[in-house]
Amino acid sequence: MSNQKSVLVVEDNKQLNDINSRALRLEGYEVFSALTLAAARAYLETHTPDAIVLDILLPDGNGVDFCREIRERTAAPILFLTSVKGYEQTLEGLAAGGDDYLNKPFDINILIAKIAAFLRRDNIAERVKQPGKTLTRGSLTLDIMVNVAALNGADMLLSPKEFSLLLLFAQNDGKSMSAEYLYEKVWKAPMNDNDSAVKNMVYRLRKKLEGSGYTISASRNEGYSFEKSDR
Repeated sequence: MSNQKSVLVVEDNKQLNDINSRALRLEGYEVFSALTLAAARAYLETHTPDAIVLDILLPDGNGVDFCREIRERTAAPILFLTSVKGYEQTLEGLAAGGDDYLNKPFDINILIAKIAAFLRRDNIAERVKQPGKTLTRGSLTLDIMVNVAALNGADMLLSPKEFSLLLLFAQNDGKSMSAEYLYEKVWKAPMNDNDSAVKNMVYRLRKKLEGSGYTISASRNEGYSFEKSDR
């Protein structure tokens, strides 16, 4: 049985729908995109997504009303997307059963982080059943059960792939690993001579590791390694 999490993206702007869906797929999610509420409604008749990204203004209805409708048959966390920057509209959506919201335009990394946070929250029960599945490196703690990395007790808000890469580094403390090896382990595919994805993610992790007592070092010949730092 697959452990892949699924996300339903309901957005009538096809370009934005494609961008959001592609970004979520790259993070390892199974994604179904719907341009209308009718398509989303049909999907929910036979599928149970783990999370829902829902635009408020759609051609065949209102996302807030749709949220009220589907709350009767799904407990999946709902993230509203809206270009309507209004306090009352936000409250209405949250009161209807929504869990959070993003105003357009937004940083795609924030959307990914919010979805990841939703799914970590929904795994808390499993975490309680199997305590002690953590890895500690200095002030850094990685909870393997729910894919949460914390620095000094604060959630680092890592995406699923960022967590997987950091966990791989922490499990191989002091060991040099090539970009090809890292890519195959985290992205589950051959790198094909393009190491930009690894470089970019290592750069982001370095920034997030500041103050942890650890850093990710790079060597042209030996690759990357997770090491203690002076900062």
